[in-house]
Amino acid sequence: MKKPSALILILSLLLSSCSVEQRINDARQDILEQYNGITDWEALPRRVISWQQALAMIDKNLEMRKADKAIADVQLDCDKVYRDFIPMVNLGYYFYAAILKSESSYTPENRFNLNIVYGLPSLTRLPVDHYTRSLALFKAEKDRELKRRELVAQLWQLHHEADIVQCKQVAEEAGTDYRHADLQLKQRERAIARREHDQKLCKLLNNYDARWQILPESIPAVSWKTFRNRAQLPDELTQTMLALKLETARLQKLGVGMRYLPQVSINFYSPSLFTSSGGTTDGFFSGRHDVRMNLNLYLQFDTRMNIWSDWAKAKTNYELAEQEITEALREYGSKMQLVLESWEAYDEWLTSTREYIRFRKAQGACNPDDMKALYEEGLSLEREMLEQKLKNLERECALIQEYGIPAS
Repeated sequence: MKKPSALILILSLLLSSCSVEQRINDARQDILEQYNGITDWEALPRRVISWQQALAMIDKNLEMRKADKAIADVQLDCDKVYRDFIPMVNLGYYFYAAILKSESSYTPENRFNLNIVYGLPSLTRLPVDHYTRSLALFKAEKDRELKRRELVAQLWQLHHEADIVQCKQVAEEAGTDYRHADLQLKQRERAIARREHDQKLCKLLNNYDARWQILPESIPAVSWKTFRNRAQLPDELTQTMLALKLETARLQKLGVGMRYLPQVSINFYSPSLFTSSGGTTDGFFSGRHDVRMNLNLYLQFDTRMNIWSDWAKAKTNYELAEQEITEALREYGSKMQLVLESWEAYDEWLTSTREYIRFRKAQGACNPDDMKALYEEGLSLEREMLEQKLKNLERECALIQEYGIPAS
């Protein structure tokens, strides 16, 4: 009995080394080492950064990196339209021999060859394919802008929300008699809330090297007047996204219509540039007279009405897209107007409340009961102002996400 060949032995060794359990355990050990290498949260230093530095760090956020990857992927698809014109080089090696020896066995033979295939893609679909992928690239770039604006609004909300919540906790504790155990519990709850805020900020900035804090003085000031003129029309990015939705529906309809056109493809085949078989070697371009070309002209008749039905669906989708855009524009107008009006009303209420507090303090109190009532009334109004400020923060974030933070 003959011994197994070297190739079979090598394959056996490779297969025996592919242990799923072993590889998973190795990966688990790597994950465990990474976890053990994480610095304790309380040991991280506190660092203060400006608003502009925080915006620069957002560009390295995980969601932003995914958006960048989406753009790169679409860019590769766009280039593929032209890469189809690059000739293909085929390299082949063939070997055959009889496994069981017999008198009628074939003589072992190996063959090696090299040739080139050049093909033209479907010429009728080339412009549509190019435009489709260019449109996809344009949309990916706008999606990235939209994602960054969303993250900036989250950063704005995260910073201001933490300050408001902290002030609310202080106002709620003021004027209340707590036992020592209750005070300790309140302080612990406040520390937990602060830690959750810091961890959210680290995740948003995609940096866990420190417990970050944004310098309040560096944050731009905004008011409802800042957005008053811009809110007269949808933001340019919003207009672009709506136009993209309509153009995608139109392109779908065009793609169905292209199926009525004949499909044309051309392929050129070179002879083997280099061939080695049975000890015989042919040099480069020895078979230059064997260059071949294939021309395929294919036209499908829509006898089953499949293309027509797809066209009817695409036409309906386009009409629905137009209607959706019309409704979105109507909702936009009323929504933005409502946000601005409610923010303006909040500012008027806040100004009048502060004036009332100043008036009451200037009025003073004539006896201890009036002084206590004045103090409790002031605390109640302070809590109400913080509650309304937290609600108004949602309006600020809605406008920032729609228009961005205007330049100073």
